[in-house]
Amino acid sequence: MPLALHLPRISTNVRFAASALLFPEFAAGVAERLFLTPPRTRDAAASALDLIDARSSVLEHKGRHITMWRWGAREAPGVLLVHGWGGQAAQLRAFVFPLLRAGFRVIAYDQPAHGVSEGRLTALPDFADVLAEVAAHHGEVRAVIGHSLGATAAAVALAWRKVELEKIVLVSPPSDMDGYARRFARWHWIPETVRRAMQEAIEERYGRRWEELELARIAPHLRASALVIHDRNDRVVPWAQGAAVAGQWPGAKLITTEGLGHRRILVDDGVTQAAAEFLQ
Repeated sequence: MPLALHLPRISTNVRFAASALLFPEFAAGVAERLFLTPPRTRDAAASALDLIDARSSVLEHKGRHITMWRWGAREAPGVLLVHGWGGQAAQLRAFVFPLLRAGFRVIAYDQPAHGVSEGRLTALPDFADVLAEVAAHHGEVRAVIGHSLGATAAAVALAWRKVELEKIVLVSPPSDMDGYARRFARWHWIPETVRRAMQEAIEERYGRRWEELELARIAPHLRASALVIHDRNDRVVPWAQGAAVAGQWPGAKLITTEGLGHRRILVDDGVTQAAAEFLQ
């Protein structure tokens, strides 16, 4: 990739590194906001049009409007579709019709600060809280299909007893939040002292210890039936993380795909059908 494309990030990181040396507390605050700010897609409203055949509604969570969509009969058992960091509900559209054919009611939503939902800052604890509120709002939710950080959020919500689920499908689940935070710090040239201060600030903000967010730690204590689907060539979340989750979650099954990566896996017919059959 041409150096010119990297120059804005390098310039920002140089200023970041300099401020970390001179004003470490200020730098920690900047790092916290940067860590909690998801990338916004420009086509969020257009992507939401892909869900035009669903019934849309809004839920208020901590003063932010969370946009939701529902397909299927109200009396049918519910399945939540939960997207990941930087994603949106429309990414999981391909799961809807296999689930409807299997007799489920399907609910999807945009996470806080994602898609057409409101907010600027968010994190994994928010994901878990919103998941639980959406499930309670719609009622009789039996299962979740979560992608990436959305999969981890479903497991966290289970571990914190915010929601009760019979089954869960985890697609490309990250299991090493500590490792992600360290890679994030290296990418932005954040010194280790500032990274630790950033982590402490996030823990204080949400009232949760970092280890409570580690899927590898909580998986052995979870009892919902689990299916993990992960691509061996996933460059965003390594396959080894999903395989580790499947190995640590009691009774979990693992499906390994080839050549689908981190996002194409969401539109593969074999994946969507396997998820529907597992839940059915």
